[in-house]
Amino acid sequence: MIGWLQGERIQLWEQGSHVLLLLSCSGVGYEVQVLPREISNLKSSKEITLWVHQVIRDDGYSLFGFLSKSERELFRILIAISGIGPQMAISLLEANNANSLISAISDKDIKKLTESQGVGKKTAERIVLELRNKLSGISGIEFSKAKFHSTDISNEITSTLRNLEYKDHEINQVITRLSEIHSTKIHPSENEVQKDFDFLLKEALMLLSQKNG
Repeated sequence: MIGWLQGERIQLWEQGSHVLLLLSCSGVGYEVQVLPREISNLKSSKEITLWVHQVIRDDGYSLFGFLSKSERELFRILIAISGIGPQMAISLLEANNANSLISAISDKDIKKLTESQGVGKKTAERIVLELRNKLSGISGIEFSKAKFHSTDISNEITSTLRNLEYKDHEINQVITRLSEIHSTKIHPSENEVQKDFDFLLKEALMLLSQKNG
């Protein structure tokens, strides 16, 4: 799988609502769809680095490129939601940077989500619902049932929040708060670790959203 590309811009063009970039890397030209709002940044640079997601289908494959790793990671989260394809994820990220989109989802801001082209109210509601379920790992989990595993899970949450471009002082504060709320330590199974991580990441994003609101 192609996850990262660095090379020379050969061509940048619009195809309908899509913006495509031809990037030369070690003698190979990769055609990558990029966010339209990045046109000016891409035009001003000859050497370009992209974080890439590769979509494979029966009729071939497509590459989607992002200037920041956080947007690539959020794109991957979005397309994992039932009914959300790559083009809708691009539309959501075109209208919002990673931080504002996460805030909109965490705050259940349906109006903000529907500002993205092609995203109606029902779709926005499904995004909020499905992403909340995805992050919490299990529907209906209670706040008091989450366990905070101070080493492995806190390190994973720290790494994820850094990828989403939160500052270290913000991350340290929210990790401390999670430690205070969830002090129980257990030796969980792999599935339990994933459920706890997903739920605690959602809680961390909610705390950060409230702090920045």
